[in-house]
Formats: sequence, structure tokens, C-alpha cells
Amino acid sequence: MNDSDEILARWLEGELSDEESAAWKRKLERDPELRKRAITQARLHGMLGVAMEDEFTTARRTGEWLEKCREIEREEFVGSVLGRVKRRQQGRFAAAAAVIFAIGLACWVSLRPDEIGRVVRMETVEWRGQAPQDFELEAGSRFQFLRGLVELELGGRGRMIVEGPADLEILGPLKSRLHEGRVTMRVEESGHGYQLETPRGKVVDLGTEFGVSVGEHRVETHVLEGAVEAYPAGGEKLLLGKDDAVRFEERSVERIDADLGSFYTLLPPQRAGLMRSVHWPLETEGRDGSDAPEVRGYSASDWEMVPGAHEPGSRPVPVEGVFGKAMAFDGRGGYMASRFPGIGGDDPRTVCFWVKVPDDFRESEGFGIVSWGNFQVPDHGSVWQISVNPLAEDGPVGRIRVGVHGGQIVGQTDLRDGRWHHVAVVLYPASRADIGKHVLVYLDGQLEALSRRSLLALNTRTDEGNHGVWIARNVTHDPQSPHPLHGGFFRGAVDELSIFDAALSPEEIRSLMEINELPR
Repeated sequence: MNDSDEILARWLEGELSDEESAAWKRKLERDPELRKRAITQARLHGMLGVAMEDEFTTARRTGEWLEKCREIEREEFVGSVLGRVKRRQQGRFAAAAAVIFAIGLACWVSLRPDEIGRVVRMETVEWRGQAPQDFELEAGSRFQFLRGLVELELGGRGRMIVEGPADLEILGPLKSRLHEGRVTMRVEESGHGYQLETPRGKVVDLGTEFGVSVGEHRVETHVLEGAVEAYPAGGEKLLLGKDDAVRFEERSVERIDADLGSFYTLLPPQRAGLMRSVHWPLETEGRDGSDAPEVRGYSASDWEMVPGAHEPGSRPVPVEGVFGKAMAFDGRGGYMASRFPGIGGDDPRTVCFWVKVPDDFRESEGFGIVSWGNFQVPDHGSVWQISVNPLAEDGPVGRIRVGVHGGQIVGQTDLRDGRWHHVAVVLYPASRADIGKHVLVYLDGQLEALSRRSLLALNTRTDEGNHGVWIARNVTHDPQSPHPLHGGFFRGAVDELSIFDAALSPEEIRSLMEINELPR
């Protein structure tokens, strides 16, 4: 006797607990053959008890069952019967309850469609047109948005994270169509065979976690775990396993290197508890031009931001900022430094500031707006640096860049316009935090779409360092042997720098941007 036979037998006798009954119900829902066999067995089993009733009792009971099928929705009926199955654990009462369950289950299956799923999470979504009025999924549901992240729970079959700009259409319990954007899917056993259609073919799940991106001229599929079948339009099936990837274009199909860091696999958890923070308004009110911080939760008090310069540069100078004064840096040697070591390891963090990048920005002036960490050449992932991307090989030049030495993410918005922009970079908690999967960038209060990202575990080294947080100095810069192309200093202006030891929510980031008050 296998497990299903044993559970079926115990179910017929009314011996399942509430938890077992719920699990058995889910199993029946997703297995048509098992459901058919269970109904047949329940009817046979029930006849033994019903046969002992007189004709009037039987007629009355049958009438009650039929009336239930007409009047009650599937879930309410099955739930009430499960209670009766548990209560009536002896003799013909258990058998009759089994018959009730079988007839009710048949009514439920025939009268009500399968649950498709629902929206369970949204992050800074900007809808394209009117927002959906109902977040319960049904065939024909369509999610079109310009930016942000949406997480869908697929009726127990799995989860999907959709990254904007995106256009996703729900076709049924096991099928969707991605017209534009990026999705990551983790499929449970009951969702095996899920189909994701695209303009250039489709992907069929074989029990896996995979990502699909749909651009204007190409579709890419990257397998993170398990396997999928990929069907290019008009072409032959391809089997892809873990770490495999394929690109469909109009007239070509190409196997490519998997970019496992290019898909979000987890959204930030909700923060609990107090957080610590350090905030420098950059008003430079000290005699030496230093800036005293507002410190919360830390015991240290000597973390002033002190200006400095290396030849041939000059010390930063005060300019008009977003809130009061700000500091302008020349990109030749001027910077500021604090003894605050920053946030280490892969601990969660948020870095917020205002930045103004000149429209005549040069590529040697991009590294780094804010940085910390103990840089060692072979030690990848050991630093934390936010810059204006100066390297075309890593992504579009002039976009916000978060680098950790050996891995980086790069945004899509060009900052070279001489205007103030608010930047927030969030590393949220994860069991093994990664630059490509667990870092979010917000620009002017909105989630920034990424043009490029790589996969690399984070381990920011704040121990044994000879410096703390820097503003406008490249964390990898060595004055004794400067890099001929990368440059050692940032040119532009910075205002209101804050560092938190927690992942801020989108609402907290927008509040900080709008009224300059630190969340607690």
C-alpha cells in the first residue's frame, strides 16, 4: 500500500486530522486521476452504510446532498463536510459522510474553476495607465507597468517576480504570456508544466527556477535550478538545465552564458526592530570645514566628515544644496573622510544622498561618490562603492553604479544633466547576499531599472582598514600608483548623506527624500 492508498483508507474512516484533511484536499485538487479514484472508493464505501438505512432516510439524505450541490459553493461545502468526517468516526455515520464528501467534491470540481493566484507584493510600481482594480488573478488579467516589482502567488503552483517595465498577461492556471519585461519563476511540484509564452517562443517548466527577459528584439531564458524546455517560434525544442541559457532573436537561436545575477529571486522582507544610522548634512560648520554627523544607535561620536585633498586637487567647497548647503568636489583630488567604518560583511544597509553630476562629466571622474571597505586586489566582494558608471564595458556610461570589486549593478537613467537627483541603494537581508540579486536602487524615489548586473557574493571588509567612509574618492585608488583610466576622484556635488544598518522601505526612502527626516 502506497502513501496515497493509506491516506485514502484513513480518510474513508474519518481518521484524518485537520492538517491532514487540508493536505489531502490539495492533493485531490491537483491530481485528477487520484480525485476520480477517491470519489469511486468513497461511493462504494458509503454504500455499505447507506444500505443499512431505511428508504425514507436514504431519500431524505440524497435530497439534502443534491440541495447542497445547488446552493453551496465548493469550498464552503467541502469545508463543512470535512468537519463532519472528523466528528463521525464510527460506523455508518463515517461512511455516509464519505459519500457526502464525494458528491460535494464532484459538484465543487464541476461548478467552480481552479484558483489561478493573486498579487502578494508590490515595490514602487508605476502603472502604465490605470492600476488593476482586482489583485486576484484570473484568465485575462494583465499587468502593465513602467517600473517596480510585482510578486504573484500562483495558486500553490509557484511564485513569480515581475520586474518593470513589464507587460504580463495571465492566460490560465498553468499559462502566462510575457509581452515585455523580466520574470523569475520558482515552480512547485503542482505547477510542473507551467508555460510562459513570449513573442519569440515559449518556455515550459520541468520543475525549476528560471528567469525570462523579453526585450524589443530578443528573448532570453536563464535556468537557475532544475530544467526547462524552450521552444523557439518555428524551431525545435531545446532542453536547458541548471546554469544554461538561450537567446531567441528574429532569425536566430543562440545558446549563451547564463547570467544568474540578472534576475531578482527574492523581494525584501519587512523590517522589524530598531535600526542604527549616521547622517551627515554636509553643512561643514566646523572650523576645519568638517561636518558633524547625527548618530542614532551607535556609541561613537567622533565620526565627523573631514575634507581633504591630494595633489593636484583642491579641498571641496560649499555650494547651494537641496537642504541648506552641499559640498562640491573637483574630481582631481578633493574628497571627505570619516572614521565611521561603514556596514560590513553582507549585513543589510541603505545609503541615501543627493548628487549633482555635471553635463560635461568625463569618464575619469565617475569613481566614487560614496565608498568604504578594505580593498585587496584578489579579494572580490570586499568593498562597497556607489559611483557614476565610467566603464562602457560594464554598462551605459553616466548611470548610477554600485560596485563591490569584481561585481556591479548599473542603472538605466543618465545622470549627466547638472541637476540634483536623490539616490538610495538598499542591500536587503538574505542568507547569502549577492550584488546582482539582493540590491535595489531607487532614483528620485522610484525603483531604478537596471541595465546590467553581475553575480557576486558580498563580504564588505571593514576590519583592519586604514580609513572609514569616503565621499568622492575611489575606494581602489592608490595615490602611489594611480590607475591611468579609472580615475581616483569624483567630480560633482553631494548633499545629505545617510547610512543605515537596515533595508529602508520605499515609503521611508520617499519620506527622507521629500522632508529630509530620518526614519527610526
